[in-house]
Amino acid sequence: MDISSRFAFGELREHKAIYAIIIVVIALTMTSFMLENAYINYMMQVVNETSKNIVADVAVTNVDCDVRDLYGTETTIEDAGRVAQRIEKMLPGYKASVRVTAQGTYGLGSSGEAADGCTLQGIDPEKDVRADMLRDSIVKGRFFEPDDPVMKGHTPLYIKINGPGNLPDLIYGSGQKLLGEEEPYPVIVGAAAAEIHPSIIKVGNVIDVYVSMAARGTSYAGVRVKIIGLYESGTPTVDAMIWFMHADSLRELKGYGNITGKEWIIPGVGAFRGFRPIDVDRNIGDVVLVSAPQPAYTLDPIGYSEKVRDAVQEVVPDMKTFSWHDLLVFAAGSMQDVVTILLWGSMGVTLLLCGAAIKYVMDSIIIRKTREIGSLKAFGARDRVIFKIFVYQGLFIGIASGVLGVLISLMVMQIINWYGFSVQFIAGTQLDISFVVNWFTLLVAFLIPIVLSIIAASIPAKKASMLPPVEALRKGELGM
Repeated sequence: MDISSRFAFGELREHKAIYAIIIVVIALTMTSFMLENAYINYMMQVVNETSKNIVADVAVTNVDCDVRDLYGTETTIEDAGRVAQRIEKMLPGYKASVRVTAQGTYGLGSSGEAADGCTLQGIDPEKDVRADMLRDSIVKGRFFEPDDPVMKGHTPLYIKINGPGNLPDLIYGSGQKLLGEEEPYPVIVGAAAAEIHPSIIKVGNVIDVYVSMAARGTSYAGVRVKIIGLYESGTPTVDAMIWFMHADSLRELKGYGNITGKEWIIPGVGAFRGFRPIDVDRNIGDVVLVSAPQPAYTLDPIGYSEKVRDAVQEVVPDMKTFSWHDLLVFAAGSMQDVVTILLWGSMGVTLLLCGAAIKYVMDSIIIRKTREIGSLKAFGARDRVIFKIFVYQGLFIGIASGVLGVLISLMVMQIINWYGFSVQFIAGTQLDISFVVNWFTLLVAFLIPIVLSIIAASIPAKKASMLPPVEALRKGELGM
């Protein structure tokens, strides 16, 4: 330990009360920073991952679609399977899968319950790029199983009734309202929908859903579904809307495959069609989802999403591509980005105030210690020795503040995560309060007070080290 550090720690012991106050103030500031940053990280992770349930990293659609169509109104891609294969071939490490989507309405005719809407995401339980996420998110019931009645005798009958005027056609797809023995399609529903409609949405319930048959058409199929599971992604508003169905089920409903049978047309009324179960064509879909290799950590997830989208766009130049951030901005605007900017801005202002407080305290100490500084310089102490005395004090304040701030914030997070905490959210749902801490947040929370304290201490330390011995002694005498 050199002479500068000995003088510095002696000064710290002499004025430990005031230094303790500074350390606590900065530590609490960093605690606030870490808690807010960790919660924002949690919400970003939840919202981003929820958006990826719909688009993965990138969604590929026909060129006539826009971002609104990602909610189940994409037009049919006849060669979706080949598009997915092309992406995986041209972009090593990328995974692509075909989805079938549709919009639905349920709750019609249910006593005491209003009608509501949903977006059906038809996934392949084995190959879909988000299948593992859904499997891990089941909170009640189960995931799809190989023996689920997905294609066993569905759609033996279509009854199409022409709507008068501009009203939509109504199709009783598979005749399930007439044929009670028909097995319902299995679906997995968001747990938030169960909170909103508890008498309709529960595991084991069989309900009727009216499903859009075409993105740009006016035909709807009335089909029967059975709720086999409830999932939670962390964003209740999205969970209430997004339902998952086997992709082959939606292919049956939308007629994506080989349809054989007879049709009887009644002029002015509608049509009856009877046929055997559809031999579905898994090359047909509505959207291709792409999952890209994820870096260990990125400071710019939005920029990375745009990079991935551009890479996919080069492979499929004749189609449209959307990133998860495109969907997020469409659904919630730039609110999340603005909140992040405001967080860093408020923390920056607070830290600047703490830096100003450190500088003020150092200035006060230097004024009181001017005579001692003059004595040290008269005995031969060099400028850098004086400078290092006060820099060491700033370094100690920074290290102590960083360590204390990190420990307090981790303790608070552990307590909240241990006991669990949630707040009221939209439509009577609950939003969980949780935290995600990464190495970058910890590093920033530890280093910021150190850098801040050293800079704040360096300014008055530089002035003190430049004082001539005689002037320092004279000012010290006057100060006394």
